[in-house]
Amino acid sequence: MAGAVSVGDPSGSTSIIRIMANIFISFIGAGVLGLPFAFKEAGILEGSLIMMAVGLISVKAMLLIIDCKDRLINKDTTLNKGSSWLKDGATKLILKVTEGTTEEKADLMEMEEMNGVVKQKKEPSKPEAPGQDLTYGDVGYYAMGHTGRLLVEFAIVISQVGFCCAYLIFISENLHDFFEVIKKYQWLLILLPPLAILTLLRHLNSLAISSLFAQCSNLLAFGVVFWFDFEHFHALKDIHRKEISLKGFPFFLAIAIYCYEGAGMILSLESSVAKEVRHRFRPLFKITLVIVTALYISFGVSGYLSFGPETDAIITLNLPKGESLDFALMVKSCLCLALFFTYPVMMFPVINILESKIISNPKENLWKGNILRFSIVSLTGIIVLLVPNFANLMALVGAGCCTLLAFILPGIFHLKIFQGALTKWSWTLDVCIIVIGIVGTIIGLQDAIQRLFTPNGDSDLENYDTTTLSSIADHAARIIRNTSNTVQSATQKIPIEKILKNVTKLKTH
Repeated sequence: MAGAVSVGDPSGSTSIIRIMANIFISFIGAGVLGLPFAFKEAGILEGSLIMMAVGLISVKAMLLIIDCKDRLINKDTTLNKGSSWLKDGATKLILKVTEGTTEEKADLMEMEEMNGVVKQKKEPSKPEAPGQDLTYGDVGYYAMGHTGRLLVEFAIVISQVGFCCAYLIFISENLHDFFEVIKKYQWLLILLPPLAILTLLRHLNSLAISSLFAQCSNLLAFGVVFWFDFEHFHALKDIHRKEISLKGFPFFLAIAIYCYEGAGMILSLESSVAKEVRHRFRPLFKITLVIVTALYISFGVSGYLSFGPETDAIITLNLPKGESLDFALMVKSCLCLALFFTYPVMMFPVINILESKIISNPKENLWKGNILRFSIVSLTGIIVLLVPNFANLMALVGAGCCTLLAFILPGIFHLKIFQGALTKWSWTLDVCIIVIGIVGTIIGLQDAIQRLFTPNGDSDLENYDTTTLSSIADHAARIIRNTSNTVQSATQKIPIEKILKNVTKLKTH
């Protein structure tokens, strides 16, 4: 999952160490503290294989988003160079706008200025500084119009709200572990008012120091948990460890996707790199994600091997009490404080998106924005009361939103933006990523919902019959066929004369 937002040099970083550190920190969040429990559910071997597979697919899907962005701003993709994806997209928009609304005509003018549809000799403006690059929502817009942007924003809002809810559960669980006299819901009521006040901040710069503190606290906590894990290896060496468990497969899959979800910030990470070294971002990104994957697996496995069947949904709750209480208490206190200040940072994009959709002029209607902020914070509290289990909430968010943001949308956008220019292998890979995302959503949500209504929090996957599995396979096959037909029909070439003719008609109107 996304970590705290890092504040970098506006001109872009040229340091290899700093680039890798930004990537690393962005993928190390509180969700990692739930990995030992996930390994307890799925087993060591199965969990390791799933983690590596999800990591590989996630990296590929995130790089697809960068490919889409590069194609959109590349000067060689202007209409006069004969790029079929732009011809088709521009023609569809022109044909629609000719009889459309004023807003749609404005959208066309924006596309004309950016991609040179009318002024063919004018190349698309390339970003002069890292901050001027396209966003994930922009990529969605140029791939699928307003629907694409809306899907991206919807997935970001739901996933970020889910992350904030996970923070609330983590903080209230650990505070209750400190002071058992105060109930978890009472801690929740204590936390919500100051968090609501923090969300009133209109600029992230005010939280830059707390964001840095959160990142350091996360790294410190992982180190301490590792230390306690190795201390307990000898105590559980004779206990049988689970290696493979079909029952835990969908749960672990959802947790793994939750941890790797970085599609919403991949373009920001790339744009934080100086232009002169940006060509090195991809290899550095891959190397860093290999390191992150190794950390995920080693952290999860060591936590499970240390505490065995007693592994808690939040591994910090397993930290021993007694002589080591002071040190464990310090680490958990730092984590709670760090996540407390990370909450408004993660809520920031949610509020920005909702304000732009709901409030006509947010800067002049601050009181409406304040009501919206208090409402969203209250909503996260209600969600935590309904889904108080940290692991189950991670699985719900991972299966319900992170699969859409990390697998399904990147594959669809890549198919649309590169239509007519994909090799057979690239097309197959895109479709496979989409199908994996859809199947992961289906089985992950089914398992997560079953756990919500099961007293012991377990799913019933071991009782799946062949009919259920066959049904999932049939759904996947239909998805592949439908996607194939859609792409084939969309990739039919449209003469450039037809595009120019429609543009001329529009301008005469």
